[in-house]
Amino acid sequence: MLYPDPSAREVRRCAADLYGVDPDGILVGNGSDELLSIIVRATVAPGRGVAYPVPTYSLYDTLVALQGARPIRIPFGPGYTLPARLETADARLIFVCNPNAPSGTMVPVAGIEALARRCADRVVVIDEAYVDFAEDNALPLVGRVPNVVVLRTLSKSYSLAGLRVGLAFTSAALAGQLHKVRDSYNVSRIAQAGALAALQDQTAMREHVDRVRVTRERLTVALRDLGFEVPPSQANFVLARRPGEDLSSLAAGLRGRGILVRAFAELPDALRITVGTGRQVEALVVALRELLLVSR
Repeated sequence: MLYPDPSAREVRRCAADLYGVDPDGILVGNGSDELLSIIVRATVAPGRGVAYPVPTYSLYDTLVALQGARPIRIPFGPGYTLPARLETADARLIFVCNPNAPSGTMVPVAGIEALARRCADRVVVIDEAYVDFAEDNALPLVGRVPNVVVLRTLSKSYSLAGLRVGLAFTSAALAGQLHKVRDSYNVSRIAQAGALAALQDQTAMREHVDRVRVTRERLTVALRDLGFEVPPSQANFVLARRPGEDLSSLAAGLRGRGILVRAFAELPDALRITVGTGRQVEALVVALRELLLVSR
């Protein structure tokens, strides 16, 4: 068997046609996690700062540590608004996960554009892993704001987490610099073929997204009825909070019933719950109701 195309040209051409961007400004990665690693290695010297609002995707901490860089973790504003301190942070690189994980909340794209323009000497990465479940996206900034990188993945809305394919969209000039630290054959032939097939079947992806959105609303209503605070989610999960309570025992109780949710040391009063099928949501709600009754 031949080696894979080193730069995944057909995938880049397909993505360029689909999203209306320059194929020379696209990188294809072994999941968007590899693309995050490429960006950190290409733009941040050891000891330099990387800024991002928190709580957010935990891999940012890991990648910064591996590079020997300095994390600048700035708390979100009220309601998960973009913190003003991002603009003045001593950072070469800024991450904005949008929709954010684990909150599922969305920062207005206009605010990110304003941040990127005011930080023209820095690279601003907009991590849109969950954006197909949202109502807006930052792809129109690509090319218009040259220091912006928008990341996408086929793991969420395309249901292809095992395929490991991510896409980075940016200016052709910045993409050329990022290619310098990309592994030669970072995406297999099978993954490239699967990515092409997935990108060419937008109908199937949209049908899946629509189902998730409907079930997400049902889950949100049910959790609020149980007394949880649930911020409006634009992702394929929700964050359920009971302020002031430690929910680790609740997560353990669900685990004992074969229901897995995410608990976070940084957010002890919250659980991140993935939107499953209708039947899975019903099972979760029943289990939560019973566990909450026992704990009273």
